Amino acid sequence: MELEDILVGCALPLHPYPRLSVGVKVNGKVRDNTPLVLGDPDSDIWEMSGSLKILNADKQASLTIIACMTGGKETPLAEFDMRDLSVMVKAQPNLKYYELSTCDSCSSIQLIMSCSVKVLSSPMHNDSPRVPVILGKDPSSSERKRTASREDLETKYADIYRLGGRNVCPEDLRHVGHAYVQLYEDSHDITDLDRAVNIYEEAVQFTCLCDPQLAKRWSRLTAVLWTRFDKTGNSGDLDRATALSKDAVKVTNDDASDMFQYQYILGRCCLSRHQQSGVETDLIQAISALEQAFQLMRVGDPSKYGVICNLMAALHTRYDLSGSLDDLTRFISFTQKVLASVPNSLPEKPGWLHGLGDSFQLRFDRTGNFGDLEEAIGFKRAAVNLIPDGHHDKPRLSSSLGSSFHSRFERFGYTIDLENAISFRQAAVDLMPDGHHDKPSLILNLGNSIYSRFQRFGNIRDLAAAITTFQVAVDTTPDGGPGKAIKLNSLAVAFQSRFDRIGDINDLEKASSFFQAAVNLTPDGNRDKPEWINNLGSSFLSRFNRLGEFRDLERAISLFQEANDLTPAGHPDKPYKLANVGSAIQSRFQRFGDIRDLETAISTFQMAVDSTRDGHPNKAGFVHHLGASVQLRFDQLGDIVDEERGISLLQVAVDLTPDGHPSKARWLNNLGTSLKDRFHRNGDIKDLQEAASSLRLAASIMSDGHPDKPAILTNLGRSLEALFDRLGNIEDLERAISFCQDAVDFTPDGHHYKPSRLYNVGICLKSRFERYKNVGDIERSISFFQKAVDLTPDGHPEKIDHLQGLGKGFLLRFGASRDPSDLKIAISTFSIAATSPTGPPNRRFDTAHCWVTACLDNDQPPLVAFECAINLLPRLAWLGMSLKDQHARLIKAGNVVRHAVAVAIKLQEYEIAVQWAEYGRAIVWQNLLVLRSPLDQLHKTHPELAIRLRDVSKQLERSISHYESSEKMEPVPLKDIAHKASTLATERDEIIEQVRRIPGFEYFLKPKVFEKLTPAAYEGPVVIINTSVLRCDALVLIPHDSSDATASIVHIPLETFSDDMSRKLFQRFSRLLSSAGVRARDLRKSEREPCPSDKKDPLGEILFDLWVHVVKPILDGLAYQSGNHSRIWWCATGSLAFLPIHAAGNYDSDKVGDKISDYVVSSYTPSLTAILDQSQPDTKKDFQILTVAQPSTPRAPPLPATEREVKQIHEIAKGIRVKSFTNEEATVARVLQAMKESNWIHLACHGTQDGHESMKSGFLLHDDNLELSKIIREPLPKADFAFLSACQTATGDQKVAQESAHLAAGMLFSGCKGVIATMWSIQDDDAPKITEAVYRRMLKDGKPNRKEAAWALHEAVKELRESGASFLSWVPFIHMGR
Repeated sequence: MELEDILVGCALPLHPYPRLSVGVKVNGKVRDNTPLVLGDPDSDIWEMSGSLKILNADKQASLTIIACMTGGKETPLAEFDMRDLSVMVKAQPNLKYYELSTCDSCSSIQLIMSCSVKVLSSPMHNDSPRVPVILGKDPSSSERKRTASREDLETKYADIYRLGGRNVCPEDLRHVGHAYVQLYEDSHDITDLDRAVNIYEEAVQFTCLCDPQLAKRWSRLTAVLWTRFDKTGNSGDLDRATALSKDAVKVTNDDASDMFQYQYILGRCCLSRHQQSGVETDLIQAISALEQAFQLMRVGDPSKYGVICNLMAALHTRYDLSGSLDDLTRFISFTQKVLASVPNSLPEKPGWLHGLGDSFQLRFDRTGNFGDLEEAIGFKRAAVNLIPDGHHDKPRLSSSLGSSFHSRFERFGYTIDLENAISFRQAAVDLMPDGHHDKPSLILNLGNSIYSRFQRFGNIRDLAAAITTFQVAVDTTPDGGPGKAIKLNSLAVAFQSRFDRIGDINDLEKASSFFQAAVNLTPDGNRDKPEWINNLGSSFLSRFNRLGEFRDLERAISLFQEANDLTPAGHPDKPYKLANVGSAIQSRFQRFGDIRDLETAISTFQMAVDSTRDGHPNKAGFVHHLGASVQLRFDQLGDIVDEERGISLLQVAVDLTPDGHPSKARWLNNLGTSLKDRFHRNGDIKDLQEAASSLRLAASIMSDGHPDKPAILTNLGRSLEALFDRLGNIEDLERAISFCQDAVDFTPDGHHYKPSRLYNVGICLKSRFERYKNVGDIERSISFFQKAVDLTPDGHPEKIDHLQGLGKGFLLRFGASRDPSDLKIAISTFSIAATSPTGPPNRRFDTAHCWVTACLDNDQPPLVAFECAINLLPRLAWLGMSLKDQHARLIKAGNVVRHAVAVAIKLQEYEIAVQWAEYGRAIVWQNLLVLRSPLDQLHKTHPELAIRLRDVSKQLERSISHYESSEKMEPVPLKDIAHKASTLATERDEIIEQVRRIPGFEYFLKPKVFEKLTPAAYEGPVVIINTSVLRCDALVLIPHDSSDATASIVHIPLETFSDDMSRKLFQRFSRLLSSAGVRARDLRKSEREPCPSDKKDPLGEILFDLWVHVVKPILDGLAYQSGNHSRIWWCATGSLAFLPIHAAGNYDSDKVGDKISDYVVSSYTPSLTAILDQSQPDTKKDFQILTVAQPSTPRAPPLPATEREVKQIHEIAKGIRVKSFTNEEATVARVLQAMKESNWIHLACHGTQDGHESMKSGFLLHDDNLELSKIIREPLPKADFAFLSACQTATGDQKVAQESAHLAAGMLFSGCKGVIATMWSIQDDDAPKITEAVYRRMLKDGKPNRKEAAWALHEAVKELRESGASFLSWVPFIHMGR
């Protein structure tokens, strides 16, 4: 058959396509491709004046409408099956025109076609005029004649001018112009189209401005100009068409019937011009004109849906440009209004419904308004239900509906939404034919939902399915094809998750490779590139967590920062990028311990929170990260404000997270864990109860099979076991056992946390045995401990705990069975754990204590166990740890050390006792003197060794603390952790041994042997007083003679003294000072509250008890006689370190020999090491005394006598250089610098003793507090002597009873050889008296002599005492050091 007069139309505007053509498709190949020409721009009708011959129309032949895009690419729009037309012709052979209203289902757009048909086999041909049916119009309205030749048209054109003269008829010219358009449609010769434009222009020119046809002629000229614009792309034609359309609208009455068409044409022109140039005013005019056209539309108007489509496009374009929610809402409102009156039978309705749903989804993404998401799902579901099966858009619409269900799942966590998302997305994939260019994207969407199901439930089969699905999406997308990078990124994310779950390094390498490929495929400036860079950073961070390579961490931080920098402020992904930067920097802190990194991480997390609006579904996650980092800072610095804020933030994160959200269980778990940790710190049972409540809720909402469920059950079990320990409720213990057992059952064999979960069950069973003594419980407990030990490789940080638990189990069974083999195994197990070269030092110390206890309780030799514990003391405060953390760890060791000394004394191992006592008396100062100073010295002489030792020590301790942190780390195989720890420990020991082979470093990082300590007694006896629950003793180092540095030990048991008596004396002493008002912080008393008016002075009673039970037995043991006035040094431990031993005596007696001052001149030392004879500063050259007086210090009461005090020094020190600072001159910086330049230092000011943090104790100067921490960090190379005429400068930190951590000891550590200080607030008027007496003797004959200080103070205090001064006035003055 032969088709003629082909007309094609559509409810949607076809003019955006540059050119359309029609061809015959047979067996998949298109031939006879003939152009269509836009014949009626008012109704989007395209015409073809020629004919097409179709042979064998009954077979597989079709008519194909093809769009020729810019660049020459041809895209099929629709196909009409010719078999349908053949059937119609056979059924009604006499019709002039036939209409095909349904395209093939694979068509991308629905068209309507009409044509006349001539059967080729007929010998006759009807040449009569035909009237085609155009999109439902009356066929009579589109009558058309045969195309004339150019010669005929030019003849007719000439006739019009010849016959018309000056009265040329515009309508005649229009007919000729139209004929040239028809000629162009046949010839496709652009000169025909140019001629048509020129003639139409002449028709317009000959039309009077008052002619009612002027607007129509403008409109028709517009159509021809548009055709030429589509052909040539000449923007001048579009500009002219737009101007003519505006003129047509301008001259037409609003109520004219043609106004609708003119507004519509104007709107389309302006919209096209905006699409070409981007000028905003064109878009505004387009919307205005199309809205006017919409208002003027008549029912049944054939251009109705063209107006609607163009107006929708214009409104959405404005939103795309502005991003304004108001513009989006305007589009939504218009579309809803249109859809309310559109019949379901309209082919375009499903697409419009879906577009409306997409817009609601978009607004939900912007605002988080749940109602918008519900509307999106509703409209998209309606679109899917309305579109027929087999329609080419059905897969796309189904997948989009699945996306909205997926969004609702992500917001609320409802499982049914996730299942619906998977169902619709799977249907979309199944409906889309293989090879379709959109199928890979649909497969990607399906993979995303399957992956989300894995994240929700943790089923590894879902993860495997997601990986397979993503791989198919990648493989079916051609290289360079659209969306390839997105698919690579999704595949990489899935591999990353499988690495996180299983720990196979190959998965991580694949993830990194795919992330990198996604980045490489994405050009700079692409909106997705920051996300791909961010994900690549995540893979490097995971690699760092697994392999520990610092360059991976630095690369991760760099990539995260780059992704953040590429994401503009206000972008919805900005908070995510900030959070990732914070996480990576926090990891660097956890590796190297630089607190600045943690501060940066907290600041970055705070920015993420601040840049996320309230109500945003992801705000809870950012708040949680912030809370966790603040908690970490509390763990490092101990600031209670951080602890409270951290827990508060974690609670906010939980409160912001709706029920059913996949992260809620994890947030609850972390909150519960923090509350449990706070309970262990402060003992508040409410914290533990709230922790158990949070963890119980977390366990109830976390599905069985989820990989995080065992961790939550473990934490819940631990909390309930702690509740049992505190309250004794057996039901708590039973539940703890049950939950811990469930955690084991849910953990697969080979999992890296299986051993620790077995250990937890053992702990709970051990507790139940201790309650009920059921041997079956301890048998099972031992079994669980043994399994934990067997599964944990040697060198792993947790093996110490597992061995300790096993040892305790055997020890308990020994108590029940008295089987010697159980005791032997217990002691052996403790020994193996405590002497392990790896593992946290505090755990090893605790295990050594268990070993000691087992030996002592069962008459086994304990010294080896004690020695192990003592040797661990330096490692309890590893190199680089803050002083505060050293205090926290080493304070706990005090009782163990004193007990060890008592046992050594009992066994008459006096030298060992002295060595151990040296650690127990001054652990922190010992650590500072033995560990930090040699490291500084090592750095000066062998910097490479010092740096290596520091770095390896940090890596070892950080790797241990990182593993201990929680179950949130990357899944590293147990053997890898053990191997890494063992390797680092071996390397550290090798470095230390290498250092010890260097002359002068033989005792690097280890305690001095007895022979190295005896020189401390070369000027006189040093009395070490040890108190413990076992016994109290004095060990006195007696020098052999002044020329010999050796000494012997005299043991003097204090048979009437006890550790309990020592504590009670200290309590009485503290109450006395408080009631007398002399322990007030920051006050050198200028006014004294009177002492209680008792018959006996309470301080006198304390001094009497010290005399009777401590000092007199020691003097008697040394056979001292009154009047000798020998030098003696007191080195006390425990509570005795706070009591005035130097003033002990019976002051109710006037008898000589009843007071310590009758026998000896007393000095104190915080440790033997502090008074070992070290290099002496040269006091003969450039000798200088520094005096600081603060008579009126800001923020403190006045001290007027301080000026008189330093004035006396100036008078006594005539001829000696004295540098003075008074009032505002005395700033921290100036005084600290002057201290470095001076030999003697005299500070007459307020002293501050911080009861919470002794390192913050200091001297109150004009601008700030000169803290102890600053003093010990700044060695004083010339310092020889210091007089601290301030309050509480010799008062130790009550919490650090062993450390003697006070200002006087700090001055000794900083380099001074001798110090005069006060134990409590002194009278302002007493200070000048003591000062004058001391300096007159020390500067006798103008020669400085620091060794006269103790004698000078002894005499000055005696004079003050004999003047009738109260105990509170003369007792506080003490001498420390040499």
